Amino acid sequence: MPESPFSVRLPCTRCAGLAGHLLFLFVTALVLASCYPFSPSLAPTCPPAVPVTCTPALPPLCSPAPPLPCTPVPSIPPTVAPTPRPPEPAAIQTTVEAGVSYAARAGIQPLCMRQENTDGDPDLEWLGLYLSSGEPPRLQGFVLDGLNRHDLIPPESEENKGLGEFPACKLEVRDLNADGRTEIVIWGHTQAGATLLHIFVWDGERYALLAGFEGKGGIRLENRDGDLADEVVVRWRPEGGLVWEVIYTWDGTHYAWTWDRYAWFYLDRPHAYPDDTPVHALASFYLALTDRNLPAAYRMLSPAARSARTYEDWALGFASTLRVEVGAVRVTAREGDRATVAAQVRALDNVDGRIIATVYAVEWQMVYLEEGWRLDWGTAEPLERWEVRYYP
Repeated sequence: MPESPFSVRLPCTRCAGLAGHLLFLFVTALVLASCYPFSPSLAPTCPPAVPVTCTPALPPLCSPAPPLPCTPVPSIPPTVAPTPRPPEPAAIQTTVEAGVSYAARAGIQPLCMRQENTDGDPDLEWLGLYLSSGEPPRLQGFVLDGLNRHDLIPPESEENKGLGEFPACKLEVRDLNADGRTEIVIWGHTQAGATLLHIFVWDGERYALLAGFEGKGGIRLENRDGDLADEVVVRWRPEGGLVWEVIYTWDGTHYAWTWDRYAWFYLDRPHAYPDDTPVHALASFYLALTDRNLPAAYRMLSPAARSARTYEDWALGFASTLRVEVGAVRVTAREGDRATVAAQVRALDNVDGRIIATVYAVEWQMVYLEEGWRLDWGTAEPLERWEVRYYP
């Protein structure tokens, strides 16, 4: 092909020099690029025009740990309560024969014997009752402890009665007065119909007599205040359906008079409220309150007293009353069909869930009507007030 008239032929040596210069520039650019990496120019930091809400990053998902192998809990066998086994008849016979032989060596022909822990030591003693010779015979008690014989002796003033005048075997062995010691309680009866009660306790050397009681209408043990210590209630001869009771309480050293009251002689029978005397009428009024027989108590008031207050208004005054006891009742004046009767009244009331006891000195004007003695009007003066810690 013929050459163009506009082409210029360059010498070969000049073309080679230009190519080497271009190669040098290219290598230099590569070296500079490796030493100074390309980075965009930093723009000035400006606060955003619109507030940015940041969403916290979600915690990384955790793969659940593989379940631990379960070790079965060993089952505990239930504890089997021991079943008491009654003694064999042969063992009972042996014990009885040993006790009888023991009493025979002590010169005693017992009415009854039993093994009890009467002195607080680890060993059991033989406790029993027997009749001594005489006319009438006397009930006596004894304790056989090893080679020692201890007689349970009544007070000298009751020597002619002993512990009773009839063969009886009513015994109790327990902490009667909550003093931490074991008492021996022996019941007996006299030919006159009275009930005897004697309480003995081991004092380290002998069985001492704590107290002796005689009740012509009987004797009861009663925990009247719920303190786990029994009071001794001595009853006098009944007056029809009523009986006068004297209450003795253990004060830490001996039994002392605490209170006296009128009560029902037969506790578990229906009662008719006697009004044949001023004293009986007053006792019936307060016994009716204790029985919660408010209509009967209201009927013991005179017509004049009932006309002064309606039954509903009068009964509302006893809404919180739990128990009422009347004692020390006496006629201070009497003229014709009028009588003045004084007494002391102990009332227990439920005051906002608290049992409050109050002792009053009362005086009633009584009037005799065709139906019997009635309470006309009276006064009451509070003497003592306390909160009852225990209520049975």
